[in-house]
Parts: sequence; structure tokens; C-alpha cells
Amino acid sequence: MPRRVLISWIAVNNDPYERDRAGSAFRLVDGSPVPGPTLTLLFDPDSPYAGSISDFVLFYGRSPDGKETRQSRAVSQTLDELKARDPGLRIHQEPWDGDDPTDHGQIFEFLRERLPAVRREFADREMIIHVSPGTPSMQTVLVLMGETGFIDAPFSLVKSYRREERSGRPAVVPVRLGIDSYYKAYRAARPSETSSEDAAVVWDPARFKSERMRKIFDEARRFAQLNVPVLLLGERGTGKTTLAGWIRSHSPYRVPERDAHWPAVACGQYNPETMRAELFGYKRGSFTGALKDHEGLLAMAHKDTLFLDEVGDVSRDLQRLLIKAVEEKSYMRLGDDRQLTSDFRLISATNLSDDKLRERLDPDFFDRISMLTLRLPPLREVPEEIPWLWEMVFAQASRRAGSGRIRLPDSAHRAIVNELSRHPLPGNLRDLFRVAYRTIAAKADRHSPLSAADASEYGLAGVDGSRTDAGAGSMAQSVARAFAESSSLDALIPPGETVETKVVERALKGYLADELRRIAKRRGVSPETLCDVTDRALREWSASRERKK
Repeated sequence: MPRRVLISWIAVNNDPYERDRAGSAFRLVDGSPVPGPTLTLLFDPDSPYAGSISDFVLFYGRSPDGKETRQSRAVSQTLDELKARDPGLRIHQEPWDGDDPTDHGQIFEFLRERLPAVRREFADREMIIHVSPGTPSMQTVLVLMGETGFIDAPFSLVKSYRREERSGRPAVVPVRLGIDSYYKAYRAARPSETSSEDAAVVWDPARFKSERMRKIFDEARRFAQLNVPVLLLGERGTGKTTLAGWIRSHSPYRVPERDAHWPAVACGQYNPETMRAELFGYKRGSFTGALKDHEGLLAMAHKDTLFLDEVGDVSRDLQRLLIKAVEEKSYMRLGDDRQLTSDFRLISATNLSDDKLRERLDPDFFDRISMLTLRLPPLREVPEEIPWLWEMVFAQASRRAGSGRIRLPDSAHRAIVNELSRHPLPGNLRDLFRVAYRTIAAKADRHSPLSAADASEYGLAGVDGSRTDAGAGSMAQSVARAFAESSSLDALIPPGETVETKVVERALKGYLADELRRIAKRRGVSPETLCDVTDRALREWSASRERKK
């Protein structure tokens, strides 16, 4: 039997037993007290969860002065009863210091911090979220958080009924409102195999400030309806992975049952042989280590969407096999002689320029995957989007960092946004996360926490080429990166400033060295087979760039 985790508030008026309306005494039936909602869920014979709960996460209000209250008495009585009935039940107490049990905002702030932590602690366990106990405000917040996708699966929202209210229903029933929110769809559709910082950001067209972003998502919405390949272009960190999930979540080419792990793959993680096996699958015995049949991502993508991130890293041989799969919706597993079918829609993404992508891809393959193309702009080209993105990134980073809720005054946030808006941000969303994590680290330092202003400055210093600490060398690094990625230089060279070309040259050699060594590693060959310098020289080029930053 699965061992589930129960999450619930304590109902002051009803836990552990129901109380008479006229007073505080327990309500009796046949001389016995009537169990409240918590005991009902855990032990009622009609409860589908009786005997299946191994851990109980108990939320309760704590008196700031430590004095006994009705809440503390209810908690103590409930704990005593639980220990008596099930000594093996593990109870995890989560005190809340809020002063108003009807304040939705206070309740939400507490749950926004604690629920993700509970999910991480019980990562693969089903959470049973019992909404009946607690105040109506607590119930409302839990239902909305569950229904809008804030809480990661697997979980169930349930409510319990008093015995006289059941009318033939079980003691505990699921709560399903069917709220189809954007955030819920996004969280369900994001690809887990290509997780990155930019994938943690929810693209919300309702918050767009620039006409350019609104037009891109208008096109994305149109493209989403067609079973035609889509190619996503953009610099690293511009949110291509997120856009892929957005397109899938707004299209008919989505199997909801696969939302948690829909078919997506970062192509640069695999050598050609492994990539073929991952995509096409294989028969048992087709190669050493193939101990059983494996279906592959093409089979998983039937009636769904396949996402190829870093598509420029797909080998030429594999590209030709994919042409047949895209065109004819048919393929063969390794070691198999049968044609299999998969009616899938393909989305590809790359941070390479058009010219570089054409160099790497077979012309026929390029033509087929780029029938519809979307280009996400770097943040420096849409600086009006930075304020709301920073707000979202900082909240995400604060929850992920595990250091508690970190707050900054509005003035500090405005100062950071102003600096970010004037910065080239070569890493785009990843640079925003870098600044957020550094700022949080400075504020959370228990030994020597920095002021808000100093923490902000410390955070901004983590981005290459920042206007606050940039010299000619930093600007040259950004220019070199732009050359390497075929990006515009307009925003990188302010009027009246000059570029140190020697620094640019050194940095370009470093980027070239990194790329050659990456390709050599992926192909399983020595770097000397790709160029006319030694691997040692390439390492020196990379090291020289790092030393001069």
C-alpha cells in the first residue's frame, strides 16, 4: 500500500473531536465523542486514506508569547489522540506565526514558503491536502494553490464530511474545480529533461510591456495549432525552453498524461549513437547492454510534441533519419526490421545564428524543421520587460535558495532593475538569476549580512560587463561574446567609448578553444583532429581568457 503524506491545518473548533455549538465540550453520540476532520480522514472505515498515511505535516497557529490558547489545546489534544491510535505515524509540526487566521495574504505567504519545502522533502510521495480543517480563508488558499498548479504533483485535494452530512458519500472525497489557469498549464507542460534557469520563468503575455513580445506570442499561439515543425531561435537564456512548453500547452498536440515528463531532450548531452537510441528506441540485444526493449522519445511523442533543444548538435546521420520521421511519421528502432509510426509535432531550438546553424545542419533537415520560425529577442532589446521578469526571478530564486524568505525594500529592487536595464545581459534570464542568487546570498549571510544597497551592488557585480563595474576589459568580453554568438554590438559599445581589440582577440580565441574542445569531446576524438593547434594550446587560450576577466 502506498505511504502517503497528509497536509492539514488543525481545526480549532473541531479537532480532535467535534464540539457542541453551545460550548467547548465535545459533542457526544452514544456516549462517545464524534471524531473531527483529521481523525475522520486518518481512521474512519469509510475514508479511502485510512491506513495509508505514514507522515502528517501539521500546520497550526502559534501564540507569539507562548501562552496556552484554544489553538494550542486543540493541537495538544489532537497529537495525544494520534499517538494513541497510531504510534507509528510520523508527525511534522509546522508552526505559523501569523496574527490573523482570516488574512488570505498572510496565509498565502506562509504556504508559499512551506509547501515547496514539504514537496522537496517528500519528492516522490503523494501528498493528501486536507482542506476541511482550518478557517475558510485557509481552505480557500489551499484550494486555489492546488487548482492553479502552484503545488507540484503528485498530490490530491480532499475534503471530509461530518457523518450526518454524508448522504451515502464516503467520509473523504476529492476536490476538483477544474480551474484551467495559464500557470497550471505552464507548470504541467514544462520539459523536465531540459531544465534550466530560463525554464523556471513563466512567460505571461498579459504582463508584456513591449509590442515585440506580444507579436511573438501572437504568432506562437497561431503556430501552436498546426502539426508543422517550429524552430525557436535566440541567444542563450532568452527562454526558448519555456516558449516550447508554452506552445505545447496551447496546442492540440499534447497528451496530458505525459505532462510531467513530456518528450524533450537536450541534444548536446548525447553522442550520436546514444542520441539515436534515445530518440528511436532499440530492440533487446541490438547492442551490448541492451537488455530489454526500449521505445524511445518518438514513440512517447505520438499525438504529442517532441522538443529538440540545441538541435545544432544533432549529427548529420541522425538528421537524415529524422527527415523520414518528420515527413513520413515513420521510423525504425535500432535492431528492428519493422516500420513504426509516430504522429508527432516537432519543436526545435538553438542559440546559433542562422549562418552557423545552416553550416551544421543538412539543408533538407534545416528546411523541414524551420517551416515556422520564432526568434526570441535578448533582454537588452526589450528592456521594458525586465521589471516584471526581475520580480518573478527574485521570488523564484528566493524559494529555490532554501534560505528562507529574503526581502528587499522597493528602492533596492528599483535600483537593481535600473542597472539591469542598462546592462547588455549576455546571459539574459540566467544573468537575472545570477544577480538574484548573489543578492540573496549577501542578505542571508548570518555572519556578516550586507545592507540592501550593498547586497544589490554585490549581486550586480556577478554579471559580466556590468555598467557599475565595467572597464574596457569587461566591455571587450561582452563584444567578443557577441561576435562568437553573432549578436548585435549596438547595445554593447556606448557612444564615446572604445574597444580594446587585443582583449577582444584574446577572448575570441578562448571561445574558439572552448567550442573546438566541446565538439571533440562529443565526437570522441582528439582536438588536434579538428584544428592545427594542440590541445595544450587550446587549454592555454581558454585559461588566458579566464585570467584576464
